[in-house]
Amino acid sequence: MQRLYELATELFALRPWEMLEDDQLILTRDGDQGDFRYCFVMGALGEVYAMHAYMGSESYRYYRRIQAGEQIQSGEFLAALHSVYVEFVPRSELERQDRDLLVWLEHPRAKGIANPIFRASRRGFHPWFVTAEEAGILTECVRATIVVCHAVRRGEGKRFWSRENVFPMVLPEDCAGSQQRIELAKAPMPDEQPLPPARVDKAKLSRVRGQDLPLRGVMELDYIPTGAPIGRSNERKACACFSLAVDAGTGLVYAPHTSDSSETAGDSLAQVFVDAVQATHVLPKEVRLRSARLRNCVASLIESMGTTVSISPKLPALDEAREHLLAFMRGGSDEA
Repeated sequence: MQRLYELATELFALRPWEMLEDDQLILTRDGDQGDFRYCFVMGALGEVYAMHAYMGSESYRYYRRIQAGEQIQSGEFLAALHSVYVEFVPRSELERQDRDLLVWLEHPRAKGIANPIFRASRRGFHPWFVTAEEAGILTECVRATIVVCHAVRRGEGKRFWSRENVFPMVLPEDCAGSQQRIELAKAPMPDEQPLPPARVDKAKLSRVRGQDLPLRGVMELDYIPTGAPIGRSNERKACACFSLAVDAGTGLVYAPHTSDSSETAGDSLAQVFVDAVQATHVLPKEVRLRSARLRNCVASLIESMGTTVSISPKLPALDEAREHLLAFMRGGSDEA
């Protein structure tokens, strides 16, 4: 933490947000062949001063989508994001643990001094204090950003971001990592990864399949990561997720299935579907989901019961229920 703090102080003194835009990525790598870490600074608008490092292809996809201007639900974003970051905040925004750390680090307390806070976001969780491993990753990423900032000051920046999907990557020059070099690396938009196939309790599934149920109606089905926090005040908060099943004809909402990030979207959707069938003693003739990604993870299980599974970007009955649910959970604000 001492080394991370020293580098964060050096980074703030450089004021990188005055020389870099938030779409000018800086890359590091987990070892020689590991995943990229995608670093960028925020602060050009004068509202937030920070350096973030997104890790893994899924986090990078969301970064690119945001840069393209897509409106992404905050819950969906938190469900996919894996990152570490340092942010510089007023003293009034510090948590007790931040204040204790800064006292130990002998950080000055003068009025107007920026205070660094160090955080990590894991998939399906809200940001929380860094672990030792996460602090080590953040240290590497801050150091890499400093290296590139010095190169930009020397006039080398024009070549770093002149080509699409090509960014400066900072690599260690020696085994100790005390010297750094900059190479250019290509980082195209990664392909979207499929969701794991749905699973459901075998005994419960057998009971449903063992009944001679009528086949009628249309069910709209969706998975909703809300971002609403779950957990005690002294622990990392998980994000609440819901699966909803709604009768498309009547608008009747079946009992939602609540989960956190430990349960996959497919398992959650399968659970709410089976529960709805058990409650009504009717199999829907058709189930509609809003994306191919969601459809693909549940289609095999649902179609095995004789129900057709289709994609429909518009789910009017479900969208109404979803709007009410999000308004209840988060005060109606759900955009990142």
